[in-house]
Amino acid sequence: MKKLILISLTFAAVFAPDLLAAVDMSNVSARASSLNMTKQDYAFAMAIAGTFSGALLGLFIWKVK
Repeated sequence: MKKLILISLTFAAVFAPDLLAAVDMSNVSARASSLNMTKQDYAFAMAIAGTFSGALLGLFIWKVK
């Protein structure tokens, strides 16, 4: 039971911010147009940036540990 709760909390911690970011798309159009990009290209670039920054943070935490 504890393992199921831990797994559920982990999934919630990973997917909840993604869902909230997908819902709050109010300023994406303005930011994308200020960079002369389409919304799809901007979202793809932000996904790549988030992946790299998350990976670097993970490596940093792993090395510090």
